[in-house]
Amino acid sequence: MVRQFSKFPKKPATWVGPSAPLTQRKQVFLPDFTIALIRTPFLPPRYASFYVPLNFNKLDMRDYLQRLYGVNVLSVRSYVEQQKVTRLRPKDKYGYGKLRRPVSKKKMTVEMKQPFVWPDLPDMEKFEREQYFKAAKYQTDLQDQQRPDAGMKAKKDEREAFSEDAKKLLDGSKPWRPTWQALGLSYDRSGLGKSSTSA
Repeated sequence: MVRQFSKFPKKPATWVGPSAPLTQRKQVFLPDFTIALIRTPFLPPRYASFYVPLNFNKLDMRDYLQRLYGVNVLSVRSYVEQQKVTRLRPKDKYGYGKLRRPVSKKKMTVEMKQPFVWPDLPDMEKFEREQYFKAAKYQTDLQDQQRPDAGMKAKKDEREAFSEDAKKLLDGSKPWRPTWQALGLSYDRSGLGKSSTSA
């Protein structure tokens, strides 16, 4: 006897179909937007700033904080930040493309009934914070070196090194020597009647 398996799993006994009345179905409402809380140490403790969608209004913000977090809001201020004009660079092409303005951002500042203080920043040393910024700077410098106009820009590190050497030579803290002596080379020119190795 061959056992036959069904392609569709059996539904649980408590399963309710989509055509059932709303009173019998479990209602789950998930937001389709994103709100970001901004760290603002310069504001008083009873104020907080958020980045919200452009179609978000003050009543939505007050209702969102009250129903989801139980935060009583006294007042809400909002304004739209217009972004700077940038250029759209085509992929794998040099030069610059068309002018464009990124989508604006909407910021809301709410006054709360109870104060809220941001927690202190954790110790970032164990997360290798300095190493992260050094790696990011190295990547930026490497990309700048591969740009078409990289040869037209002066090398800042070499310029600073030359400036430090010139200051030491002028102060007398570093004696001047010809390059061949600094490299330890010996050019004996006995045919000219003198030796270059003599001081």
